[in-house]
Amino acid sequence: MLLKSSNQPTLLSRVRQHSLWLAFTLFLLFSGMTLFIVFALEDAVFKDQLKQTYHIIQQGGSLPANMTLVTQTDTFTLSDSEQLKYFEFDAHFGEFTQGDQHFHFMKTDLGVLLLNSSELGIISRAIDDILVILLLMLLPTLLLTYWFSNKLSEKALRPFSKIHHALAAEHLHINEVKATLSDIEEQDIQLITKKLVDALEQKTHLLQQQIAFNQGMAHEIRTPLQVMSHSMELISASAPELASLKSYHRLDKAIARMHRLSSALLWLTSDAREQHTTQVRHVLDTVLSESQALIALHQIDVRINEPDPPKTLSLPIPEVVLELVILNLLTNVIHHCQTSEADKYWQISISQSQIRFCNPTVQTPNDTSAHDNFGLGLQLVAALMDKFNVGFEAQQNNLVFSISLRVNKPLP
Repeated sequence: MLLKSSNQPTLLSRVRQHSLWLAFTLFLLFSGMTLFIVFALEDAVFKDQLKQTYHIIQQGGSLPANMTLVTQTDTFTLSDSEQLKYFEFDAHFGEFTQGDQHFHFMKTDLGVLLLNSSELGIISRAIDDILVILLLMLLPTLLLTYWFSNKLSEKALRPFSKIHHALAAEHLHINEVKATLSDIEEQDIQLITKKLVDALEQKTHLLQQQIAFNQGMAHEIRTPLQVMSHSMELISASAPELASLKSYHRLDKAIARMHRLSSALLWLTSDAREQHTTQVRHVLDTVLSESQALIALHQIDVRINEPDPPKTLSLPIPEVVLELVILNLLTNVIHHCQTSEADKYWQISISQSQIRFCNPTVQTPNDTSAHDNFGLGLQLVAALMDKFNVGFEAQQNNLVFSISLRVNKPLP
């Protein structure tokens, strides 16, 4: 799969999230504007009362009970905080608080006309109800915004979703991606998808060439391998004294490994769907028995851990392939475990569901990945395990490199 499900956010979830934040921000903005407008209307009413009272005074009328005319304007000053809190665009009007009472005033040529608005402020007394109404409107606003953003996001991101589903399929088919591409009208997404399809086609073509090359090489080397095997048998029969030489045994083991490698490459590039069941412990004992001289030469301490009583572990792999995998891991321990000869060990833990191979390394987890040190061999193991639906995992923790092969659920 190109993409795998995770808890990380997607493009659709981000659009929904930002839409909700936008709705919440706009709600707060318009709520503040609503409160500002309501208080501004109340101030306009008080200013109109002050203006009407001023005209009445000019015509010789009397002041209402809640108004006072202050003639000593020199003593009438406002603090900076009150001027900032009750900001007015008109310099002739203003308001301030003194004790438990609130006043509005208007500057006139007769003095300062004060209006005691403590009992007249309808909005101030109803502010709790206004806030409750605004809070009650918040929930349906967010729900409506979520529904609208969900529908809008799905419609706006529909082309992207089509491409995502086509590319995230378990079995990617270029023709299906092309068919999806033909249904997309958006030019920018079409261009990006076309570039991606071209890259996938090129990669598929190169992969097919590599598979064909591997198949050809695997087939071609089988004939000289058979000739070499027959020649070794003839040499052993005609000159028995040569069969006891170490060089003869090394050549025989090299030919056997080439046979395994050829068979593994043929399995790797084959489309055949066959059922295999191989007992892991039997193959492991065979490989360790054949490699005793190699293990002793490099002073590798082989440790096998099994439950008591032992559990039978079988993997759906051909026996020759599992032999090649275990031999490859042993070779990697010899050449790439990055520790002294005296400290080399190969710990093999077998359970009912997996087999785990561990070896030490002096490399720290922050340095170059240990996967790189194992070269192409580790990639070949991973490819073979994927071919036969066997779980494969390579990790490095606390200067120990481990590889696990586990039983996966059967493919549908």
